[in-house]
Amino acid sequence: GQTTNYGQSVMMESESQAMERRNEGEGSNEANGQETQVGGAAGMSEASLGAYREMASAAISLGKIDVLYSLLLLSTNHPIWNMAETRERYNARALLGKAEGVSVEEIRVSLRPHLGQLIPKLLRACNDPAKQTRDNMNILWLALTGGGAESRAIINQHLLPTIDVLIKDAGSKLWRARAGACGALADIIVGRSWQDLGGGGIELDDEGSGMKPTASIRLLRLWKVTMRSLDDVRTAVREGGETLGRGVRALTIRLCDPTAADLLRGSDVYLSNAQRKQDEKRREISAEHAATVSLGWLVKYGLNQPCAEATGICVSCLLGIVAVAKPSTLQPVLAELVGSLLMAMSGLEPAALNYLQVRAAGNDTNSQETSGPDRYDRLERLRINLALSGPIAGALHKCLEMVRHVDLDAQKKLIPELDSSLRKGAGFATRAATADAVGTLCGTCPAAFSFSGSSMSNPTVRLLRALYFASERERGVTAKDKMTHALGSLAELAPGMAVRILSLKACERYCESSGSNNDPSVRKAAAATIRAVAVRASSHLADGGPKDIWCKQVLPTAFLGRHDKDERIASLWKDVWEEGGSAINSMDRHGDVFGVLIQEKLLPYIVKATVSALQSTSWANRRAGCAVLIELTNANILAPTPRSIGDGKSLSGEYIDRMRQRANASSVLLSECVRIIARNRVWEGKGDVVKAGTIIAGKWLASAPLNGKSTMFSEKCIWPVVLQKDSRDDLFRGDSWFKCSKAKMIDENDELGSDDENDIADEMIGQNPDDDIALDLSGENDLGDDEQLGSENEESNVHCSVRSKPVVYSGFCRVLLEQALRSGSNSTEGVLPYKASALSGLSVLLKSVVPAKDSEEYVEAIEHQHFIYDLTAPSLFSFVSKNQTSNGNPVPPLLIARALECLAYAMYDHIGADADGAEYADAVSLLKFFALSTGTKQPAWTVRQMSALSASSLVANMPSEVLKKTEIITAVLQCSKQTLKDKKFWKVRLSGLELLLSLVSRVGNQKMSNVDSEKQLIMEAILPYKEMIVDLARKSLADSESQVTATASKITLAMAWWP
Repeated sequence: GQTTNYGQSVMMESESQAMERRNEGEGSNEANGQETQVGGAAGMSEASLGAYREMASAAISLGKIDVLYSLLLLSTNHPIWNMAETRERYNARALLGKAEGVSVEEIRVSLRPHLGQLIPKLLRACNDPAKQTRDNMNILWLALTGGGAESRAIINQHLLPTIDVLIKDAGSKLWRARAGACGALADIIVGRSWQDLGGGGIELDDEGSGMKPTASIRLLRLWKVTMRSLDDVRTAVREGGETLGRGVRALTIRLCDPTAADLLRGSDVYLSNAQRKQDEKRREISAEHAATVSLGWLVKYGLNQPCAEATGICVSCLLGIVAVAKPSTLQPVLAELVGSLLMAMSGLEPAALNYLQVRAAGNDTNSQETSGPDRYDRLERLRINLALSGPIAGALHKCLEMVRHVDLDAQKKLIPELDSSLRKGAGFATRAATADAVGTLCGTCPAAFSFSGSSMSNPTVRLLRALYFASERERGVTAKDKMTHALGSLAELAPGMAVRILSLKACERYCESSGSNNDPSVRKAAAATIRAVAVRASSHLADGGPKDIWCKQVLPTAFLGRHDKDERIASLWKDVWEEGGSAINSMDRHGDVFGVLIQEKLLPYIVKATVSALQSTSWANRRAGCAVLIELTNANILAPTPRSIGDGKSLSGEYIDRMRQRANASSVLLSECVRIIARNRVWEGKGDVVKAGTIIAGKWLASAPLNGKSTMFSEKCIWPVVLQKDSRDDLFRGDSWFKCSKAKMIDENDELGSDDENDIADEMIGQNPDDDIALDLSGENDLGDDEQLGSENEESNVHCSVRSKPVVYSGFCRVLLEQALRSGSNSTEGVLPYKASALSGLSVLLKSVVPAKDSEEYVEAIEHQHFIYDLTAPSLFSFVSKNQTSNGNPVPPLLIARALECLAYAMYDHIGADADGAEYADAVSLLKFFALSTGTKQPAWTVRQMSALSASSLVANMPSEVLKKTEIITAVLQCSKQTLKDKKFWKVRLSGLELLLSLVSRVGNQKMSNVDSEKQLIMEAILPYKEMIVDLARKSLADSESQVTATASKITLAMAWWP
């Protein structure tokens, strides 16, 4: 694009020569009476002499000055040649030294030996930027060549030298020469064939020094000249470059089209079949050579031009070549072409779109209509749709359709290119298009992904891992979805070992990306990856490898992931669990697999994953573990194995093994729950641990061994919980927990525990901050080539010797009581719900131990209940009977009500028979306290309700000799009257009726009363108050609540036979 005339023109004159010319002109003009004009002949400006300057330049370059006169004779279009004296002075005879009869044809013949050197200069001059010069030189060209077909024939004779000279002139320092050369090249390359350009094979280097230029070299030079002209500083040169670009584009597309016939060959209707086939083969070979050369240059240099016009011409040419070429033509460069098209998807995208998306949408989180991420995703979807519907995408789609028609070796060359595009792509449009290409090729050319080995040396494995880590680092949702979809399709064709290693890594990344390392994008990518494998490559689930990773690692992680706090991630894990569970259920698995539900079949591994989650430093993981515990307990999996009715006392081996597996799993989980509960740190979700632990213990307490005595079931396995009076200070059997230092109750993860809120800032961690830079896939280096389960033991038995110790029932109750009643502020977030959960769990435990009166161990069981009551009642009664304040702060009524509930369930048969003076063990004192708590001085309706229910439990369990006391009966009636006065809360009224029902139920029915003297005496003690009781019940029959009326009906029915 230089414009400085360093070399100077041959017609450029010095100052002395210019002065001499002006002096001669002045004398001549004065003689003729004309006014002198600076610049040459009379009536002509400097620009008008351009044609003659070019003629002189051509003559000097030939070394024959007389040629100038021949050219002048042929260009007699100026009026000066009509003057008689001019014709006489410069006629053909005078100039050529001939006699009469010299014609234009003779002049043409005399110039033919010099046409090879004249044609490039004349053609360049015919396309000069100056119009006068063009017009003059066109007339000269017609006079010299005759025009039309004759001119074309002359050009064909000297085509190659002409093209070479014009290519050289197109790079001249003179801008007029550059502009003229571009126009001349655009004229003479029209309709040329590969042989016309010199033929030959494939040459990718256009230097050509020391060798004869071939068609490949000339085509490359034409493209270089075109690109340089389109980026020239002179407007005339750029305009000529556009004309040349269109010509070179048309020439290149025609050369790459094997169906295009040679324009100069004529009709081939007279050719034989053999000749026609030979001609077609020749055209295919030429088209392959042209496509290889042109596409190689276009994809390497053309698409990277700094000039937008040059890039546009290259893209247009590339699309044209792809549209007309055959698969066999593109086969040598198909892999590189696909890779370049993928890179161009983002490279040719306007940068303003990325600016708009990242700045206007990604950073705008204050919009009220929609959040920043949603706007970002919509803009991303729009950009991807624009990119995938453009011409580049059309060419890419056609190339991918051609892949199935090329050789297998050429197909395999595509895989490294796809991997490179995914890793080096500077925009998500490239990465999304690459993912689509992978998915397409997996369906059309599955054999292309077949390589040996399963390590990073395998291109398929390398691409598989790149897809995973790219989806992990990608910010946009649409691009992520495309990558995970492609990953699933590719996993079906990848080696099983590589898929298992990737799945293990995804599970590890999911578990690690929480707490202080919270990264929602990593967790979602891991879940989406496993789901893609489970849904689109389910055949791999049948082979878990030597470690059986699907059952031992992936599905347990999916079972936990179903409870992820992010609903989108939880939904992905649900799909994994359903698809993986179906695949596992369809397999023939024997040995240590029991049950029908997939949860029970994988119970040992789910327990291991749950314990790991409960021990995690992330509270989110702990909450997920708690949710799994509750789900397993609700499904009765962490409970004794149900028995068939006809089993009798015989136990099959399978039943024993199944019972042992459930007991071991329950023991491990219950032990972990108890340890977590015993720690002082309160965190959100710890109440779920209490709920799960008490439910597990409650399900095993019904058949738990009492005071070391084995039952038919407990002797077959280690029972999770035991009833033992002589273990007052034990939490686990024989550990003396409550005698040890309180340091045991400090959570070792307290300082490390952290919560992980799913906000926009966290989602940005680890993601690509800009869409127009390549992704960082350095994390791939951490992915090994061997299947490892970390510290997982080979044995399926998940419990160890320490954790297999059964929990002592009394110790568990004591821990719950200490957690609920410990001092501290209840206003701290999460403390009050946790204390309420602890008291609720204690009540669940207490009501789980209800001995049957016809049992052989009834007396011993009552003694154990008495032991538990003496262990818990002092603290409970002290908590509810004292001034209802704690450290100057009022005690929440919720805790008082739950404590009263625990006190009610802790009462045992014949409570108060052996009162030792303690108020909590004296039936009269307790009942009076309950009567006081149901009065109007108690504002909390929950406390009034639970006080009445506690009194009901006391009446049902106290000895008959105590119940017959007048003060007891009057206290009962007082409680009932006070609760029935509550017109607002029907549950309070219901509790009062429940108290009356407990009282009259102690009498029993008419038959039992006639037989049992004790019941007869109780009835006689209550008879004086019959009318009052019946009146209270009848008034309640008109209550609006159905449960109240139903209980009142029971009371009246029970007393209907009384005298």
